This record gives sequence, C-alpha cells and structure tokens, in this order.
Amino acid sequence: MSAVRILSETEDTVTVRREDWFELLAALEDAEDRAAVTERRAKERSLGKDFIRRNYLAAAEAARLLDGENPVKVWREKRGLSQRALAAEAKIASSYLAEIETGRKPGSSGAVRKLAVALQVPLEEIDPNQNRIRRLDRGPVTLCLTSVSAPVPTGGRGAWADRMPQPTLRDALDFVRDEWRSLRSRSPSIIDDTGLVIYTTEELFREMDG
Repeated sequence: MSAVRILSETEDTVTVRREDWFELLAALEDAEDRAAVTERRAKERSLGKDFIRRNYLAAAEAARLLDGENPVKVWREKRGLSQRALAAEAKIASSYLAEIETGRKPGSSGAVRKLAVALQVPLEEIDPNQNRIRRLDRGPVTLCLTSVSAPVPTGGRGAWADRMPQPTLRDALDFVRDEWRSLRSRSPSIIDDTGLVIYTTEELFREMDG
C-alpha cells in the first residue's frame, strides 16, 4: 500500500484522500482475511483438520446456501446421510423431511430441533429464524469431551468422563473456564438435555481464548 497522505488533522479527526481511504479499507479486509485463515489453521493443528472441517462449510457448500438451497439438505449431504437415514435419526417421516428440504413446508420448531440434534449443528445453522437460548440459568446441560486415546492414572485430568452433566449453563462455563488448559485438548462442547448444541467447540475456543 502506498503512503497515506494526511490532508488535515485535529485532536479527534484525520482527513485523507478518498483514494487513500478506500486503500485503507482494502488493506483492513486483507488483514482480517489473513487473521481468519491463521486462526482456522491454528484450530486445525490443535483439534485436527477432520474434526474442524466437519463443522464448517466449504466455499462450495456456503455458495449453495447463498443460492437459496435449503440448509438442512446442505448439512445432510455434508454429513453423508440420505434423506431416509436423517429422517430415521431425527424420528420424523421421510416425506416430511423431503417437504422441508424442498421448501414446501417450513418444518415445525420441534422437527427443526430434532434435525439440528441429528445433524449435530447449532439450531440457527439450519433455521436462522430460531435462536439458541443461552440463559446462564438454563439447565441441565452436558459438557461433552472427546475420548482420550491413552490410559491415564485414576483421578488424573484425563479421567474425566466424556459426558459431564452440569446443573446449569453457568456451571458448565465456569468449569470449562477453570479447567480450560486441560480441557482445550479434549474438544469440549455443551449440549442441552435433548442433545441440541448450545456451544460448539469452536465457540468455546472463541469464548475462552478471546
């Protein structure tokens, strides 16, 4: 980027040429893009590419959403599920799922919630009109951890169960915050009592490392 020429300056403002302003904006966008790529690569190194990439959409998949394709269908195909398999997992009729994916029916809140649980995605990923409730007094919830691959001594940090029920979301977040240095390698996430995701692993990383 060429040097920015300051036209005038006060204690609170700086005036630059329009061309310089647009160049600054472009440089900022480039810096944000580089930071996002760096953050993603760091998470991939920490949690593994397969785990991270399983939970975000590739460019082609995101483009399908922008083109108006139903998010349930996009995520179903990303998970490698047939309509019949997803319908069975979510305990809804295959014909009903087909109507949701084609837009003939919006899907009830209950059906959409079941689909989110079956697809293991936050509710708003498949229905932006739905909002996850993150009240701190919400409960019970469950802190989920990936399994450890090697044996650990009894009472060691690795001896934590893969699923740890917590009375409320506040309790779960406090526990994660207190034990974050040990928990971060276990890819923690938080779900509600129906299995719906409240905090994904990536969101907890942003919450704790931010």
